[in-house]
Amino acid sequence: MKLDGKEIKAAIFDLDGTLLDSNNVWVIIDQKFFAKRNMKIPPTYADEIAHIGLKDAAILTKEKYGIKESIEEIMEEWRQGSINEYLYEVPLMPNALEYLQYLKKQGIKMAVATANDRNLYEPCLKRLGIYDMFDFIADVDTVGAGKDSVKLYNYISDKLDVPAEQTVIYEDIYIGLKTGYENGYICVAINDPRSSKDDILKRKYSHKYIYNFDELIEK
Repeated sequence: MKLDGKEIKAAIFDLDGTLLDSNNVWVIIDQKFFAKRNMKIPPTYADEIAHIGLKDAAILTKEKYGIKESIEEIMEEWRQGSINEYLYEVPLMPNALEYLQYLKKQGIKMAVATANDRNLYEPCLKRLGIYDMFDFIADVDTVGAGKDSVKLYNYISDKLDVPAEQTVIYEDIYIGLKTGYENGYICVAINDPRSSKDDILKRKYSHKYIYNFDELIEK
């Protein structure tokens, strides 16, 4: 299979905002978290935690914003605030299922690289019927590095036994795209109106920019 003239043998998908239409869930959780403490969400907060795991996000939040609760208590508050959404509500992005099925028919190896928590994404993927479509799933907490490091992508690439130059990364945040792009991966940027301020960077660090997965399915 070819994408933008490049031979593809593996695909690595981000989850939130890429395969899962879940970004608004976290906006609401963050708003409630800070409002509960009589604070406004810091304007840079979403960017600060978007590419790191739940634990590192809790550490950053506690240390930078003076939250009195423990790291574990912060994480648990976030989990409780989101678990029902992931268990029962969060949908797939438009045409994501069709595109996954399309890649599967092409014999493309598929994996997930996410900053989300396994207790949230695993039941969600199973509910949506796509969990078994992936050859491998890894999160930043397991690997011990956020998406500002190539460690996560290389870890998955090794597991799939496909080199970077034949692996495409699908991502909605520019940090993940930048990391992949600068380390030889083929990168597809996913449009997200909520992060439109980063569109210039997303286009800079991607080989293709899409609004819908349907654009990638050859008719």
